[in-house]
Amino acid sequence: MILRRTGALKVYRSPFQTHLRFLATVPISKAKHDIKKVFDDQRYWRDINNQTYRTAESNNTNIFGRLKNATKVADKLETGLFQNPYLTSSQGLRKFSLRTLEEAQQLVDTMRSDHSPHGLLTYVQRLDRLSDMLCRVIDLCEFVRASHPDPHFVQAAQLCHEEMFEFMNVLNTDTSLCEVLKAVLADKSLVSQLSVEELRVGKILLEDFEKSGIDMAPEIGEQFITLSQQISLVGQEFINNTDYAKNQSVSIPCSDLEKSGTSKILLDQLSRDARGRSYKIPTHGYIPFAILRGCPDEKIRMKVWTAMHSCSDQQIVRLKQLVKLRGYLAHIMGKESYAQYQLEGKMAKSPVYVRGFVQSLVDTTKPLAVQELRVLANLKSEHRGLKKPESDLEVLDLVRPWDRDFYSALNALQQQRKTLENEQIKSYFSLGTVVQGLSNLFQSIYGIHLEPVVSVPGETWSPEVRRLNVVSDTEGIIGVVYCDLFERQGKTTNPAHFTVCCSRQIYPEETDFSTIQTGQLQTTGEKFQLPVISLVCSFAHETESDESACLLQLSDVETLFHEMGHAMHSMLGRTSLQNISGTRCATDFVELPSILMEHFARDPRVLSSIGQHYITNEPVPLELLKLNQNELNYLQHTETYSQAKMAMLDQGLHSSIMLTDQPINVVEMYHDLEKRLGVLSDDKSNWCGRFGHLFGYGATYYSYLFDRAIASKVWSHLFARDPFSRQNGDKFKNAVLKWGGSRDPWECIADALDNKTLSNGDENAMRFIGRTEDI
Repeated sequence: MILRRTGALKVYRSPFQTHLRFLATVPISKAKHDIKKVFDDQRYWRDINNQTYRTAESNNTNIFGRLKNATKVADKLETGLFQNPYLTSSQGLRKFSLRTLEEAQQLVDTMRSDHSPHGLLTYVQRLDRLSDMLCRVIDLCEFVRASHPDPHFVQAAQLCHEEMFEFMNVLNTDTSLCEVLKAVLADKSLVSQLSVEELRVGKILLEDFEKSGIDMAPEIGEQFITLSQQISLVGQEFINNTDYAKNQSVSIPCSDLEKSGTSKILLDQLSRDARGRSYKIPTHGYIPFAILRGCPDEKIRMKVWTAMHSCSDQQIVRLKQLVKLRGYLAHIMGKESYAQYQLEGKMAKSPVYVRGFVQSLVDTTKPLAVQELRVLANLKSEHRGLKKPESDLEVLDLVRPWDRDFYSALNALQQQRKTLENEQIKSYFSLGTVVQGLSNLFQSIYGIHLEPVVSVPGETWSPEVRRLNVVSDTEGIIGVVYCDLFERQGKTTNPAHFTVCCSRQIYPEETDFSTIQTGQLQTTGEKFQLPVISLVCSFAHETESDESACLLQLSDVETLFHEMGHAMHSMLGRTSLQNISGTRCATDFVELPSILMEHFARDPRVLSSIGQHYITNEPVPLELLKLNQNELNYLQHTETYSQAKMAMLDQGLHSSIMLTDQPINVVEMYHDLEKRLGVLSDDKSNWCGRFGHLFGYGATYYSYLFDRAIASKVWSHLFARDPFSRQNGDKFKNAVLKWGGSRDPWECIADALDNKTLSNGDENAMRFIGRTEDI
C-alpha cells in the first residue's frame, strides 16, 4: 500500500488474496541501453523501440503521441499486457478471468476430495496456489481500473473484479476448506514435515478464515459475504469521487476581487457569470492556488479554500454508508468496532495502542507546529495591523488553513528563494539522472542495479512505459519494474506502486507457465516466479520536443524514491510462498522500506552524488541544494501534525460509535476533531468526504506515521553515518526485506535496531518507537 502513497498499495487480508503474479515467458532484447537516455532522450527511446514503432505504424497509430484506438490496435499486437497472452483486448481479460475461475474451482474440488497423506501434506501449499490464482486477476483489475487508458479495459476490469471478489468471499466462509486446514495444523506428524513458511502461512490463513466468521452460524457467513460485497462497491464509488469538489467553480463579486489587491494578470484569466457581476474561480487547476497565494483578502481566500476542499452531499452519504457497513460487519464478527476487527494481526494490535501512539505524537509535535506557525501569525498580524499573538492558543486562532499559502509566500524563506530563481534545482535532477542515481544507490547498499529493456509490442499499456529489469550481482535477474512516469492526457492516477506479481518458488504441481515469467537464481539454480511491479507517476516534460528532458523538483525525487522503496521490498523478498512474499506483510509494517527511502532522498550526500545539470553535466551547487532542502522541510512539523489528525479521524470513523442506533453526522465529527486538536483547524469544509485513504486504509491510516517513526530509528542506526554502506544495507535486507511477511515484524525491527527487547511488540515497544524526534 500501499495502497499505493501512497499510494496506492492495496493490501488484502483473507485466505485467498495477495498480489497479482503473472508474466509470459516471451524472449526480450538483451541489448544494453543507457538508462539515463531511456528516460531523458525521446529520440533515443524511439530508436531503440523501432520494432514497436514499426508495429504501431502498420496500424496507423503514432506510438510516441497519444494512444488512440487502443482496443483495435491491441488486437493486432504480438503479445498481451505484461506479456500475458490473454490480455490483448478487454475481451481477453474476461476470458482470462473466466479461465481462472474454472481452474480455481477445479483446485478447490481436488482439495476437498484428496485427503490422502500427500493431499494433506501439500494442503497449505495448495491454499497458497489458490490464493495466487484468484489474486492474479483481482490485482490485475485493481491496476487496470486505476491506470489503463482504454475505457473498455477499465469496464471489463470492474466486472471481473466484482465476480472474482465475490467468489473469493464465498471461499473465505467455506467450512470444509477451513476444517481440513485445522486438521492439518493439529496433526503433529504433519506439522513436523511442514516448513517454517508453510506453518506461518497456514496459521495466517486460519486466522483469516476465523476473521471471516467461519466458526459462526451459516447466516452469519451469508451476512459476511453480503456486507463485504457492499463495502467493496460503496468503497469503490467513494474512492472514484474523492477528486471532485462539490462545485466546479466559486463566484466572487468582481468588485470584491478587484479591490482585494489580486494581480490583474490573474484577474484577466478568470471568466465571469452571465451578468458579468462575479468572477467564476475554478475549484481545480492552478488558478485557485494562485488566488490562495496572491489574494490579500482573507474572506475571499476562505471562500475559495472551502470550495476547493468540499465535496458533494452524495459523497458524504457514501462515506457514512461505508463506515456504517464496516461497523455492522465488525458487530456480526463479535468485535467492538471495525478498528478492533482490522487491527488484529497488525503490529499495533489494538485501537488502544494506536490511539496512545497517535496521541503521544500529537503531544510531541503540537508545540513544534505552533512554533512554525508563529512566523505566519506574526506576518498576518503585521499585515492586518494587529498585535502579535503571545500564547499558543492565540497563534492557532489567528492562522487558518486558507492563510498558509498566502503568508508563506511572504515568508523570508520564499523571498530568499527568489534570489536564485534563474538557477532552478530541477535543472540538476532530470528523470533519467534520478533513475540512474537510484540504480547506483541500490548497487552500493544491496548489490543490485536497474537495466532498461525494450518491451515486446503489446506488453505495456502505453508507449511511454519503460521496463526495467532488476539484476543482482550474484543471483541474476530478480524482478521487473514497469515505469509509467510521464504525464499524459487523461492520466489522473496519483503517484502509486502496484504489486502486480510477488516472488515465489514454482509450485511442484505447476506446469502451465503461459501467463507468468520465471527466473532462476544463479547461485542455487532455484526456479521462481519473478516479481513484477508497476510504478505510476505524472512527471511533466519541459516541452514536447524530442530533446526535452523531464525535470524533477526535490519533492518529485522524494516521491520516486518512496515508490521505488516499495518495489525493492518486492524484489528482495525471498520466500517460497506468495502469501508472505515482499509487501505481503502487516499493513502497519509495509510502508517502512518506502519511507526509509525518503531519508536517502533528503540526504545531501546522496543528492550530491546524483544531481548534475541536464545540459552542462555540472554537479548541483551545494548552496542551491541546501536552500531547496530547507524549503522542502518548510512547516514539516505542521504537516506531521496534520497526518496525525487524519489518523485520529480514521480511528474515530471506525470506532464503536458506528455501532450505535443514534444518527451519525460524519462532518460534525470531523469539525469537532479539528476544533479540539487545532493547528490549521478546518470548521468550514466537509473535506472528510475527500479523504480517499479512509477506504484503502480503513482504521490503519496511522501506519504512515508509525512506519515513519520506525524508519527514522532505522536511518539513524544504520545509514545516518554512511548512506552508501553495503554492510548496513545487507543488514537491513537480511533483517527486514527478505522476510516479507514470513516473520514477526517486531522481530525484524529488533534485529535491524540491535534491540532485542522490541521483539515483544508490547506497549513499551510502542512507546520506544513513538519517542522519535524527527518523524
